[in-house]
Amino acid sequence: MKKIPWTRAWLGAVLLAGVCGCGHNATVSGTITYQGRPVTYGSVIVLTSDKTARSGVIEPDGSFTVEDVHPGQVKIGVISRSPAKTHPHQRPEGTDLEEVRKSWVPLPHKFEDPDKSDLGCIIGPGTVRYDIDLK
Repeated sequence: MKKIPWTRAWLGAVLLAGVCGCGHNATVSGTITYQGRPVTYGSVIVLTSDKTARSGVIEPDGSFTVEDVHPGQVKIGVISRSPAKTHPHQRPEGTDLEEVRKSWVPLPHKFEDPDKSDLGCIIGPGTVRYDIDLK
């Protein structure tokens, strides 16, 4: 029986762990509401304990997805500035900006800063559902 050098065995174990999903980041998705109404425009910021930030766009139905988030304790911010000030070329693809402008509701600025929003949770690797109900 042929011996495998320990470096090859270690490299194989590392590659196998990567293929099995060990240590993967998370994809966080959900919906955002403010006082019972969907938040229809803006972005979500997820800030991890190591200060890595990831963001995702809020869709017109209030849904969002933030990818590649490090698992662990996270803080969340929600930014939704007036779409009336958005140039039509800056809108997300396939978005009817006029419809978004009609349904947009301003949010208190306290939700914009993940460190001050009081929003957050502990997430694990994989796909995580986190609905945000702003009050």
